[in-house]
Amino acid sequence: MPGFILIADALNTSTANVQISLSTFLGGFAIGQLLWGPLADKFGRKKPILISLSIFMVATVACMYVTTIEQLWVARFLQAIGGCGGVVISRAVVTDYFAKTDTLKIYSILALIMGIAPIIAPVIGNGILAAFTWKALFGVILILGIAMFIFTWFGLPETHKPVKVQVSSTTHVWMDYWNILKVKKFLVYSLIAGIANGALMVYVANGPFLIMEHGGLSNHMFSLVFSVNAFGLMVASYLTTSLQKHFSVGKLVKLSVSFMFLVSIVLLSLMYMQVNIAIILVLLFFYVFPIGILFPTTTELAITPFTENSGTASALFGSIQLLVAFICSLVSNMLSNGTLTAVGLAFFACTASAFVILFLKVESSPKPAKQTVKVNR
Repeated sequence: MPGFILIADALNTSTANVQISLSTFLGGFAIGQLLWGPLADKFGRKKPILISLSIFMVATVACMYVTTIEQLWVARFLQAIGGCGGVVISRAVVTDYFAKTDTLKIYSILALIMGIAPIIAPVIGNGILAAFTWKALFGVILILGIAMFIFTWFGLPETHKPVKVQVSSTTHVWMDYWNILKVKKFLVYSLIAGIANGALMVYVANGPFLIMEHGGLSNHMFSLVFSVNAFGLMVASYLTTSLQKHFSVGKLVKLSVSFMFLVSIVLLSLMYMQVNIAIILVLLFFYVFPIGILFPTTTELAITPFTENSGTASALFGSIQLLVAFICSLVSNMLSNGTLTAVGLAFFACTASAFVILFLKVESSPKPAKQTVKVNR
């Protein structure tokens, strides 16, 4: 994102066309997750991760050498197809490898990484662009991909026994997705996770407007504010396992959503009154903070009931999460009119939706072992 203008100049196109590359990336990320989940259940976890990382690295190299904007769109789509494999399969590995009593702790670590990434990445990107060209952004991403490939090859054991029988048809794969989707608990917490991710994306998208354009702060202050909120996400994710000793995981989700909802009401009111930017930034910290709790807790509640096909459940969870986040961002763009009130409405719309979904009556679910959806063969 920090290199959009430079990329537009290099490819002799508009910034709007470069922004489309972000949309193609998100599209590939959503579609790819549905691909890697069933493959990980059928062939084991390690090989699909290595294949996905290989696709990711090749596509990243392609991004560095594109000559037209259309080529960048395609390269970013393929990069996302490969990049989402590790995201999907890592959640399934947690279910395979760790006891149920430890999964929330591990999901908190994953949430820490996945939640902080979209906040600190633009800050790091700005630092890279200060010394290098836009191609260096993809160069750093390529180095990270190579590192992950090496770590996976030598450090990740196979945690899931590959299925030796053939899946009879792709129709059965879609039936597996449908059977998982029918588990109401899974659907509810997948939607909550998506809205939490959407709220974070709304914050990231509106951050420059709030901090620099409206607040009149410098680029350095922009980076500082984002870093502080990233630290808040870290602390929240770290505290999740400690809070579990005092509250059930479901209770943590309800408390977090309720807290965000109350903060969003206050935030909308103060934005309408055009209060000082310092007060808004403090409230934004408390708005973002509970997201660090929601990421691991919703993942735990949605995925751990599924054992044999946790990869498929993880894939569907990730796709729903990304789709809902995209809708939240789309609604935010529709509400945007260059005012603080519009931003406040976007924050409020996200948390109000989560609040309504969460406190609808959720049917009692069977015991986790009985929620396992068998893969049709």
